Amino acid sequence: MRLSPSDAQVTMLYGAVCAAGGALVCAAWTTGLQSSVRRWLVGGQEEEEEGEEEAMARSGRATSWDSTVESPRSRRLTARQKSMSRSNDELAKLLQHGPDSSSTLDGHQYLAGTSQYGEAGTMGAYNKVVIAMVGLPARGKSYIVKMLVRYLEWSGFPTRIFNVGDARRKRGLGGASAAFFRTGDETARRQREELAMACQEEMYAWLGAQPSSCVAIFDATNTTRARREMLSRRCRAAPTGVTLIFIESICNNEAILQRNYRMKLQNADYRDRDPEEALRDFLERVAEYEKRYETIDDDEDGGNLSYIKIVDVGEKVVMRKCSGYLSSQISFFLGNIHVTPRKIWLALHGETLEEEHSGVRGITAGGGLTDYGRRFSVELAAFVRREHRAFLAAHPDKTDDADVLVLTGNAQSHRETVAPLLSGATDITVLSTSLLNELCGGDFDGISVEELEARYPGVWKARNADKLRFRYPGAGGESYVDVIARLRPILIELERQRRSVLLVSHLAVQRCLYAYFVGTPADQIPYIKLPHGAVLEINPAPHGAIATTHVLADKPRTARSLQHCVGPSTALSAGALATRSARRANGTA
Repeated sequence: MRLSPSDAQVTMLYGAVCAAGGALVCAAWTTGLQSSVRRWLVGGQEEEEEGEEEAMARSGRATSWDSTVESPRSRRLTARQKSMSRSNDELAKLLQHGPDSSSTLDGHQYLAGTSQYGEAGTMGAYNKVVIAMVGLPARGKSYIVKMLVRYLEWSGFPTRIFNVGDARRKRGLGGASAAFFRTGDETARRQREELAMACQEEMYAWLGAQPSSCVAIFDATNTTRARREMLSRRCRAAPTGVTLIFIESICNNEAILQRNYRMKLQNADYRDRDPEEALRDFLERVAEYEKRYETIDDDEDGGNLSYIKIVDVGEKVVMRKCSGYLSSQISFFLGNIHVTPRKIWLALHGETLEEEHSGVRGITAGGGLTDYGRRFSVELAAFVRREHRAFLAAHPDKTDDADVLVLTGNAQSHRETVAPLLSGATDITVLSTSLLNELCGGDFDGISVEELEARYPGVWKARNADKLRFRYPGAGGESYVDVIARLRPILIELERQRRSVLLVSHLAVQRCLYAYFVGTPADQIPYIKLPHGAVLEINPAPHGAIATTHVLADKPRTARSLQHCVGPSTALSAGALATRSARRANGTA
C-alpha cells in the first residue's frame, strides 16, 4: 500500500505541468495547483485501496493505515456506520410509539409518501380524471380500458370502471336483444339514458370519496354529440375539479373486427345462446348504433373538448387538449400500445460469487457468475434462440421486426448473463440502462438479510411494516414505489416494441414489471416469489397477459442462498423453483 505523496512529489509533478504549458504563474495559484495535484494523487490511490478497505471494514478488521492517520475512505465508512446506527435507533423509537407500526411511520422520511399509494411518488397528487369511452361495439374499447386500468393502478393511481352495460344487466335487462338498441324506440332510448345517468352519478360519488388523484372510466358507447354534451355538463357541475377526457376507438381492420365479434359472444348477453344466432343479433345491434354514430369533432363543447382518437388499436393516434399531468401520462401511454404479436421474456441474472458465498445482494453485490450462473446463461441463450425461431415460423409475415431486443441494467452479472446469447449473433440488439439496476439499499446496500435483522432491528422491523413504501435510509436509498416510478420509461418501451424482448434484471425490478403484466395489486409486489434459473414468458392477450414459467437450470438451494438481500427483500420458496410451466392469467399470481 502506497504512502501519501510527499511535497517533493507534488512539486515535481507541478513543474512538469508548468513546463508542458509554458505558463508563468503566481505563488498563490501555485499553492492551489499543488493542493489540487495532491488531491488527485490521493484520489487515485484511494480508488486502488477502496475494495480492500471496504472488505476490511465489513469484516471488522483494522486497516493497515497508521492509527493516527485516517484516510478519506475510512472517514466515509465511519460516517456511513454512524448514519446506519442513527437510522436504526430513530426507526426503533418510532416503532415503539404504537402497536400499528405502519401508521406510526406514516408521513415519515423513510416512507415513500403517505398511506395512500396513489399519493406516493406521483406528481399529479390531486388530479382527478374521468375517461369517457366512445365508439361502436366491438371496436376495442374494453381492451383499451383494461390496459389503462392495469397501467394506472401499477403507477399508483386508484382506478375504477363504471360500465353501463353491467349496470343494465344488474337491473334485470341482461340478454337484451338488438330491439332494445333500436333507433326509433323512444321507450328504450329513455331507459338507456336513465341507465347512463345513474351510472354517471355512481361514478361521481366514488370520485368525491377519493382523497387524492384517481381515475374513473365511464365505459359506454357514447356515440352521439348529445350524450357527450351531457357528460361534459355533468363534469363541469362536479364540486371538485375533474378533468374529462374522451377516448374514441375506431377500427376499420376487418380481421380485428371479426375476432372482436367472436369475443363479444362470450359476455353475459350471449353466453348461453346459440353462437350463430347470437352473432346475427350482435351484428344487428352494431347496425343500430351505426345509424346514429357521430364521431368526435373539434367544435364540440365550444371547442374545449379534450380527446384521444385511436385507430386500429394504435396504428394511428390523434390527441387534442391533453395538457394536464395525468392526462399527458394517459395519452402518452395510449400512443404506444398495439396488438402486434411478440414475445416478452423476463429473467433474473445468473447467480454471482458474492451471492453464493455471503448471501449479499443489491446493487453493490459484485463478483462474476458462479458455475450455476454460467450454466443458466448458456441455457438462457439456447432457450431464447429456440423460442424465437419457433415464433418466427408461426408468424412468417413478421419481417420488419424480426430481431430480438435485449434490455439489461449496468451490473456485471447482467452483462455476463446475456454474453452467451450475444456470441456470434447478428439478430440481437442490446440496450443497457441504469433504470434496470436493483433497488438501492442506501447505507444498507450490500449487506445480507441476516446481518440487517441482527445488527439493525429497527430498520428490519420498519421495512417489514411496509415493504412497498419503506425507503432505505442513506444516499440513493429507494422503496418499491421509487423503483416503480423509475421503471415507467421501461414499461412504455416494452409496450411500444414490436420486436420480441428479453429483459435481464435483479429481483425487485423483475417483481415490479411482472406485477404490471399480470395485474398484481401494489401492496403484494414485494412478496412475489420468482424463481432463479428460470425465464418468465409473457404473452400479451386482449384481456390480460398470460405468464408461463420455464425453469432452465435447477439447483438445490441452501438456507443462505434462498435469502434475498436488502434491496430485493423476501425469500424464495423451493416450491417456486420447482414450478414448470405454471400459468398465471388475468392478474392471478
